[in-house]
Amino acid sequence: MDFIDRFRQFTEEHNMFNPSTRILLAVSGGVDSMVMLHAFHRLGLPFGIAHCNFQLRGAESDADADFVHETADRLSIPVFIERFDTATYAQEKGISTQMAARDLRYDWFAILAEQEGYQAVATAHNLNDSVETALLNFIRGTGLSGMTGISPRRDLWRRPMLFASREEILACAAANQISWREDSSNASDDYGRNMVRHHILPVMTALNPNVLFTAERNLARFQEAKDNLDYLTYQYLGIPQVVIDGSVSSYSIDKQKLTQLPAPRRVLREILKPHGFSEEQARQLAENLDHVGLELRSSKGWQVLCDRAFLIVRNVLSEEHPPSTVYHPPSTIIYEDDLMVRLPDGISLVFMPVASDPPFPNGKNAVVIDRDKLTFPLNVRQWAEGDVFQPFGMQGKQQKLQDFFTNHKLSRIEKEEVWLLVNGDGTIIWVLGMRLDARFAVHATTVNALKVACTH
Repeated sequence: MDFIDRFRQFTEEHNMFNPSTRILLAVSGGVDSMVMLHAFHRLGLPFGIAHCNFQLRGAESDADADFVHETADRLSIPVFIERFDTATYAQEKGISTQMAARDLRYDWFAILAEQEGYQAVATAHNLNDSVETALLNFIRGTGLSGMTGISPRRDLWRRPMLFASREEILACAAANQISWREDSSNASDDYGRNMVRHHILPVMTALNPNVLFTAERNLARFQEAKDNLDYLTYQYLGIPQVVIDGSVSSYSIDKQKLTQLPAPRRVLREILKPHGFSEEQARQLAENLDHVGLELRSSKGWQVLCDRAFLIVRNVLSEEHPPSTVYHPPSTIIYEDDLMVRLPDGISLVFMPVASDPPFPNGKNAVVIDRDKLTFPLNVRQWAEGDVFQPFGMQGKQQKLQDFFTNHKLSRIEKEEVWLLVNGDGTIIWVLGMRLDARFAVHATTVNALKVACTH
């Protein structure tokens, strides 16, 4: 199987893109990115090119940018080139030039992709890069996630070259007469990665000539072990699996279950790390689980709030909804002939006529109400300060929702997630998932009964 066939097979195995997906290629001009560009062009995939000029190597950096621009023009490919004052940025942020370049390029790629309508960004990391990353993480200190190497795809990012070693990429370039630019800094031992590349990997290769492919299998095993561990941990703690996929903005962690694990701190570190929380924050949290009200914020705009029984984790960073406020989805109107409505969070309410003396539900997942007491249109909304109702079972006594929630030990976040079914005259009919208002309960004189069920 030739290089292009392996490229196609690898991208299909990891579901990186389909033939219509517009991909932005991060092209430095080096051999890896030029071979990646060649593969995309050979397969006829729609793509554009993005190049960063970090201005760290003087005329050499400018020549790289010119080379990429000329290649794009020759192939009639859209190209975007950005110049960065990387040295100044690194000094202002107090970070290394390597880290500065990384931050600048990833931020720009993400912004550019959104502005120009690209669905993903492809970088040319190869198998050597993945193994070197795992070794560097091991040397510097890491958990299991750091031993899995570079992920083939995550969020916006695609790494379609991870199947190939650097030697295979060089062979492909030679066989197809692909030109590239050599970065002179690759020969230096000033960077940790180059130390691994020039000195540690050659020793490992002397011990095992197939060490790269042995390491590739090991990285896959580590990833499988991590996937299994994540699945079991999330199942045990009752955290939705979609949290791992990054498709939810809030969830809770059962503190009692967490403390029963052999290493709660490590579990917190693994769960919270993708949200931008540090190792030190995970330690503080693990050592202060009894500190109700403790609140931590991450560098990515996430918050952990320590409640009585749960850790509430949520994303509070948004221009439309600042951290000091909580976003309430718009209310949902229900008309007389509606049989089902879907709420903004995916919950559905189903309305069906029933006999006036059916087995009555417990008020959590469904209620049976007196249809003749309804004034349409009804409304489903979240609670507000000052809301009151008459909880079923309290002999007609009125209670503030705030007090009702406190009696049921709801956290601040849990209160914000409660929905109310409200009559046309503003009277609360049902606190979804909790209690029916007594004024709408079915009685012996009820003629028309209506069952309202809540489904996910």
